[in-house]
Amino acid sequence: MEDLLKCGDYAGLAIYCEQQELKAPDGVTTADVYGTLIGVYLLQNELDHAKLLWQRIPKSIKQSSGEIGDLWEIGKKLWQREFAAVYPLALNASWPQYLVPIVTDLVARVRTRVMNLVGKAYSTISMTDLCSLLGQTEQEVKQATEGLEWELDASTGVCRPKPLPSPKPSELLNHRERLARLTDIVSFLEN
Repeated sequence: MEDLLKCGDYAGLAIYCEQQELKAPDGVTTADVYGTLIGVYLLQNELDHAKLLWQRIPKSIKQSSGEIGDLWEIGKKLWQREFAAVYPLALNASWPQYLVPIVTDLVARVRTRVMNLVGKAYSTISMTDLCSLLGQTEQEVKQATEGLEWELDASTGVCRPKPLPSPKPSELLNHRERLARLTDIVSFLEN
C-alpha cells in the first residue's frame, strides 16, 4: 500500500484496498484501508463510491477512527458542491501520515476543478469570491492564475477568467480499464 501511495498510483491503490476489503474476514478490514479507500474515492471524484463505502463501514470503526469521519465530512461538502467549505476541513484537521499525501492531492484537485468551473462559468468574478472558492489568499490566487491568461484588475478587484485548456485524451480515465475492473469485481462476487 505504501509503494502505491508513494508513486501516486491512486487507481492501483483503490484496487488494492478494494481487494483487501473483499479478502477480509466478514468483509470488514482495518481503519487504515477504509480511510485510504474513502480518501482515494474522494480524490478521484467518485463520490458515489465514497458514499457507499461510508455506509458499509462498521460503526465501531467509524467511532474509533476519527479521520474516516473527517474524510466523509469533506465528501459531504463535495457532494453538495460547497467547495469553499472543503479547504478548512482538509487543511485544519490532523491527518495520520498515510492520509497526508491523499488529502494534499485532494485539495489540489478540488482547486483545479473549481478553476475549471470558474473558467467556464464566469466572464468576471470578484477576487474576494475567487479567493473564497479556491480557499486561498489573494496573493496565492494571483500566483495560481499567472499562466492561465486570466486578467486581474487590481483597481476594481475583478478577475476575468478564461476556460482552461481541455485535458488530452490520454489523460482521461480509460473507460475500458474501468469496465474491466468492474467486470472483475462483479465476477468475483458472483463466484
